[in-house]
Amino acid sequence: MSEALASDSVAPAAAFGTAPTVRITRLYEACPQAVFDAWTKPDQLSQWLCPYDLKVAKVELDLRVGGAYSIVMRGEDDHEHHGVFEVIEPPQRLVMSWAGGGLKGVESRLTIGIEAAETESGRQGARMTLIHERFPDAETSANYQSGWNSAFDKLALALDA
Repeated sequence: MSEALASDSVAPAAAFGTAPTVRITRLYEACPQAVFDAWTKPDQLSQWLCPYDLKVAKVELDLRVGGAYSIVMRGEDDHEHHGVFEVIEPPQRLVMSWAGGGLKGVESRLTIGIEAAETESGRQGARMTLIHERFPDAETSANYQSGWNSAFDKLALALDA
């Protein structure tokens, strides 16, 4: 089960230049490789990478630096997110561009850091930190913060399965 940590925030635009940044840290009772795999294997990604009652309709990943990805989330409408992998360092780090889905034409950037950590129960687990930057405005970053938190709750369930 995941444990939300205190570093869940939307940073003000002034702190990061012109665009707000979302930073979320979660602690999972799964090893770092399992968390990394949840981000990089389409069959696992499709179980959790969508907020609220949306479902993943399609995942395509070309998992290499410079490789593209596309994720289609389905609700009342389809929401496509796409980008390019910039850094892949298993199982510690992923960096990718992120576009589509409510970003008002802006290409944002995701950095996912994963490290071994002890959970509150004393077991070995993984601490995952997501930094999502380059939003067009504070409202969009706040919407994404909520969406990421919802998705990360689903990730906790997927890792527990």
